[in-house]
Amino acid sequence: MEIAPFIVRLEQQLQTIEQQVIELLAASTLKKRYKDPSSLVVIIGYDYFWDTADEKQKHSQLKLLRKYSSWFEHLQMIFYDSPEATQKQIRDTDKRIRTLIEKRNDPFIPSTINEAKRIFREQIQIFYTLLQVFKTSDQVEIILVPDTNALIKAPDVASYGAAIGQADYTVVILPTVLSELDKLKITHRSEEFRGKVESVIRRLKGLRQQGNIHEGVTVNRVVTVKMIAQEPDFKKTLSWLDPQNNDDRIIAATLEVQREEPSSIVVLVTNDINHQNKAEMANLPFIEPPDTPTSSS
Repeated sequence: MEIAPFIVRLEQQLQTIEQQVIELLAASTLKKRYKDPSSLVVIIGYDYFWDTADEKQKHSQLKLLRKYSSWFEHLQMIFYDSPEATQKQIRDTDKRIRTLIEKRNDPFIPSTINEAKRIFREQIQIFYTLLQVFKTSDQVEIILVPDTNALIKAPDVASYGAAIGQADYTVVILPTVLSELDKLKITHRSEEFRGKVESVIRRLKGLRQQGNIHEGVTVNRVVTVKMIAQEPDFKKTLSWLDPQNNDDRIIAATLEVQREEPSSIVVLVTNDINHQNKAEMANLPFIEPPDTPTSSS
């Protein structure tokens, strides 16, 4: 598995956005407002203004705004608890960048396209600099977050190495997953399936006997397993996630793990196609659990 750390992916995505904004500006036109000094009519307005875009440019602009807005939500997420001065810098930079993408006519409108490009590059550099805060030269940690179905299909988390191509990694078990397992062992209509779920729960309970599960216990010598008890804080996550939807709760909690470890590679483990679709939208890499038989413990 070759997946870049979250911070690296954000930087790569920002590079793509930067290039597309430069192309948008290059295809745009700035005009100087003509003022007749001999006219008795006083024209109130800025010296320069953006010319009207054609339909193709408007479509490209809309797509670019959506892409940038999605990217910016992730930036805000990882800087949510940062000092107010940093958050203000982020808000101010975002405002200036959106002004250029939307080509708003305001008092600070540039006089040339080259000037517009220069201002944009100057502003986008602030985001690049902020991302450097989270870059580290240390070895990148891989953190796997299985959903409920993944644990039922492959309860031996030490077997997940086959899916990621690496022996050492950390597995994080979420409270929503534990809650779903407890519910399934009682309410699922299939007795055989309830037995599988009970086997998974016994295995997880067995991990508690090996040490502090919240700090992490070691299985198979190189795999660390942790459980977290705190539910995700939806004020700090992506706006489109629904706290009433368990799949969205798992996505939000996984993003929270990623927010705490922005230099690491956090991967959702799921074979649910809808969950995979949501993970992709949330900028989360995912893998499918390995095909391993369920065994009792």
